[in-house]
Amino acid sequence: MARRRSVRVRSHLATVATVFVLLGCASTSAPPQVRDPLDEASSRSTLPSNVGPTDCAPASRAREIDLGLEVRAASDGDEIWALFEAPEVRSGAPLTVWWRIPGTATLDLVLVGTSDREVTVDGERPDPTLDWARAGDQWVSVLTFPQPGCWRISATRGAVHGDVWIDVS
Repeated sequence: MARRRSVRVRSHLATVATVFVLLGCASTSAPPQVRDPLDEASSRSTLPSNVGPTDCAPASRAREIDLGLEVRAASDGDEIWALFEAPEVRSGAPLTVWWRIPGTATLDLVLVGTSDREVTVDGERPDPTLDWARAGDQWVSVLTFPQPGCWRISATRGAVHGDVWIDVS
């Protein structure tokens, strides 16, 4: 009789243990939803509208300085600057460009060529090493224009956006 009770107790314990395991598996909760700390830096759904002139009519004003070719982007109020390492921009060759731009996210650059051809730029990163006295945080990128012509460089950092129009030879 003691043996029968022992088997029955074990059987009940096994049933209770199975129920707890099944309940534990069924009650998994979804991971908590958190806001991206980089203020929508991880994706771009559409290219922002152009700011300033179009089709290099005229190209963005530029001037040669000791560090390279300095260009002020057209923007809706914020100062955005580009500094090209070479005074002439040529297609097919990588070109280092430093940026001074305020904002709260990573820098997003897109090249827009003829027929609205978009070329995404990867590898933009903060770079405080260049001694270039302009407002905004300093970033560096490497741009390669696939063909000559008029190109729009769309620069966005969070809510800050501006455009540089440049003739590429």
